[in-house]
Amino acid sequence: MASRFSGEPLTRWNGSRNMTLEEDFFFEDSNGKIWRAPKGSCLNGATIPRALWSSVGAPFSGRYRRASVVHDVAVGELCNPDVSSSDRKIADRMFYQACRHDGCSRKFAAILYIGVRFGSWSSQLGSIFKSNELLESEIVRDSPEDVYVQSKFWKIVDSSNEAIETENLEILDQIIETELNAS
Repeated sequence: MASRFSGEPLTRWNGSRNMTLEEDFFFEDSNGKIWRAPKGSCLNGATIPRALWSSVGAPFSGRYRRASVVHDVAVGELCNPDVSSSDRKIADRMFYQACRHDGCSRKFAAILYIGVRFGSWSSQLGSIFKSNELLESEIVRDSPEDVYVQSKFWKIVDSSNEAIETENLEILDQIIETELNAS
């Protein structure tokens, strides 16, 4: 079965970088599962750490924009924070497939996949890097946290070439989990 999106998401800004979905939207994966993003869903775009935006892409841009809408709802961004880690992993896999469906290359979709897998991990780093007291909008250079996140991210990408080329997400997950648990 071929995967498909229901169309283009209709959204409105409702905060600094958050949006609300104005009409129902969905992605049907290659197994026929429909990933629904109902009207009123809260969105914050691809769950890629801010430290990676300049190299990977910002939350609401690129060929992964539609994938980010259904992914946000599936992983509980903003509106539904009680998503299990196993459900999160399944949703991350759907994100990869949706990115590929929308034209992302195998390598870029894998880098985005690593990015969203990385997103949950990096959101917990703030307590380690408390020295930065600037507001997010005031930061004009990389913080120590950003440098750490970028370094760890690219280490994973660089060590994942074979898994990326073969689209083996099981091996890719093992590499990600091993590196993130080594923190």
